Amino acid sequence: MSQPFDSRLKTHELPRETLVGLWRRTVRAHEHLSSTWFAAIDETHGREVAEAIALEGWPLRRRGATPRELFFDDLRFIVAATELKPDMLTVADRDQAEMPSELSEGRGWFQVFVATSRLVGGRPPRGSAAPAWVGSPGRARGLARGKGIELGFVLLLKAWQASQGERACRIDSEAFERQVENDFDAKTLALIWNHAALAYMLVTDRWYTGVRKRSGQAIAQSLEKAVWIDRGAAEYDLQIGQEAMGVTGDDVESLLRSFQFAPGEVGILDVELDLRSPTHGILTHHACPALDRFEHFDDARLRHCCDICLAAMPISGEMLNRKIECKPLKLPPRRDANDIACKWEYRLRER
Repeated sequence: MSQPFDSRLKTHELPRETLVGLWRRTVRAHEHLSSTWFAAIDETHGREVAEAIALEGWPLRRRGATPRELFFDDLRFIVAATELKPDMLTVADRDQAEMPSELSEGRGWFQVFVATSRLVGGRPPRGSAAPAWVGSPGRARGLARGKGIELGFVLLLKAWQASQGERACRIDSEAFERQVENDFDAKTLALIWNHAALAYMLVTDRWYTGVRKRSGQAIAQSLEKAVWIDRGAAEYDLQIGQEAMGVTGDDVESLLRSFQFAPGEVGILDVELDLRSPTHGILTHHACPALDRFEHFDDARLRHCCDICLAAMPISGEMLNRKIECKPLKLPPRRDANDIACKWEYRLRER
């Protein structure tokens, strides 16, 4: 390992070539995850159903958009969504760098949407931690909050899809990649990578929603588990951090270094990494988007999301070393809104 593990290392403090590598790997992961979902649906429900769900989720496919163009459109959607809800970002702040104009300009209707939403609901101060609910009476408040988050996301996504014209196809992705390679500074790269991680994870939400509408929640949940566990999406995600950080070891320190910049981990979760020794570490999720969306609103979907983690977190350790054991130290439900989402312990057994 080239450098000691630093749990406080910020994304924009990474070497520039590492940031560029993270960006490129995350762009590829968007296409890989979508292809994995397509194959899973194709094999279980047929090519016609897979194609139909893909068109519902990404209307630009009707215009012959390439996987790269679909990624950039999802990226532009996430840039818009974080303007409305900036705490979606986990390793960057929207104001740490200027957003590239290719990702933020146009779609004037959305600026009206954002302005109206702020006037109606206001924006909570960043970092505020006032409990949203406590005990049984708070369940109603949590239910209302969860429905508000879910409804807002669904409405925004539907409006975005309905507005899709040829905008994504007019982005010169090659020119943008040259800017990534040569022009953007570290804080800009960190900012667009955090958005890219969110766009990559948005893929699952679109496929899951399409399957659920056609075949019901049970089948959607079964396919989501198949994609992330059986078909290796969880392992692929960890490999992004592993390869970008040049991790070659097989102990718990190597695992935490891989988690530290895996887009499906720190890119969407508020994560704390505590390395006790090279063979013992604790991973804490202080916040989780699934918990924010489904807590006190959709308990079945939340249990399903937690079930995926219960299977995937141990697999992550075993991917590096079969002797790495994982156990949850804390799982939902939370005591109140200030409580952590979950906590995991990894140990490398001696024998």
